Amino acid sequence: MKEEEEIEITFQPIKRIVIFECNEFSIEEFFQRIELMAKAEEPIVLNWAEGIVFLYIPYPYDSDVIIKEMLKGTMYWGLVMFAPMPKYQPLKKFGAREIPIIDQSSFSYLRQVAQWLKERIKT
Repeated sequence: MKEEEEIEITFQPIKRIVIFECNEFSIEEFFQRIELMAKAEEPIVLNWAEGIVFLYIPYPYDSDVIIKEMLKGTMYWGLVMFAPMPKYQPLKKFGAREIPIIDQSSFSYLRQVAQWLKERIKT
C-alpha cells in the first residue's frame, strides 16, 4: 500500500457578507412571493433562524473580482427577502408542491444574518 502524503487542512470562515438588496415582508406576502417563484420551477430552499425565515440569492460568481473577494472571506448576495416567523416549520406547502425550510441555527454566519435582519424589522 502506498504511503499517503499529509495534507494541510485550513478553515477559513466567512468574514463579511455584502447584501445589495434587502426586503422585509409580512409572512403572508413573503410566502406569496415564494409561491410565485415556485411556479416558475425555480429550485427553492428557505432558511430559518432567530425567528426569521429568509431567502438569499447569491450574486453571480462570474467575475474575477468577486471570486478574489470570496477567497478572502467576503460573500456577495444580490437579494435577501425575509419575514418574521417566530415558530420553525420544516415545510411550506403550495398545493402539491412543498418547499423545505432549513433550520440554520447551528450555522454561525446564517444565525448572525438572521439576527441582523431581525434588528431591521420595521413593523
